[in-house]
Amino acid sequence: MVYRKDLIITIDGPSGAGKSTIAKLLARELGYTFIDTGAMYRGIACACKAREGEPVESILKDLPLRFEFKGETRVYLDGADISQEIREPHISLLASSLSQQSVVREYLYQIQRDIGKNGGVVLEGRDTGSVVFPHAHVKFYLDASPDERAKRRHTELAAKGDSSELATVREEMAVRDRNDSERQIAPLVIPEGAHRVDTTGIDVPSVLAMLLKYIAGESAR
Repeated sequence: MVYRKDLIITIDGPSGAGKSTIAKLLARELGYTFIDTGAMYRGIACACKAREGEPVESILKDLPLRFEFKGETRVYLDGADISQEIREPHISLLASSLSQQSVVREYLYQIQRDIGKNGGVVLEGRDTGSVVFPHAHVKFYLDASPDERAKRRHTELAAKGDSSELATVREEMAVRDRNDSERQIAPLVIPEGAHRVDTTGIDVPSVLAMLLKYIAGESAR
């Protein structure tokens, strides 16, 4: 199958639904750039943690934050690679809290739209299809049961040496879900026109095949 090279593809959904894994594989399959918007929010969270007590508006004015979206997402703060640090649970929770501030969202929306405006991108996050690119060519919403999402996240953290208990991971995920769904600005929703895919009990190759089928339909137009 020959796929179009100029599509804007968005993948939204809650933590642990498989968004990052599928988005990376999808981008690789299509020869597209994978844009991990969550890493961008976490990068700002790390900057705020390092400059605790300083207003977010002030931090954003001279923020020495840089992103690389070639293969694996890399995030640099003051020249230091913080790509591992941004995945810490406490940074994820802080990122969720910061994402409720319009100044943070608008700052990153501009960057995301500039990167993706010419297409050939797969954006993964929580509002990429509802707010960042509401007119994206193809939109997906990935979901899974709360238990499965927590188990996936727990396995991911354990592989990185994190010894958090499954119950703790489940509780933190519930807090994140609540923050994302109830925030006043760009809450987590199923974007209009998005294909909803429940990944519970489905392996990665099967999910990828499902998404490629939808994209093939768009490419054939």
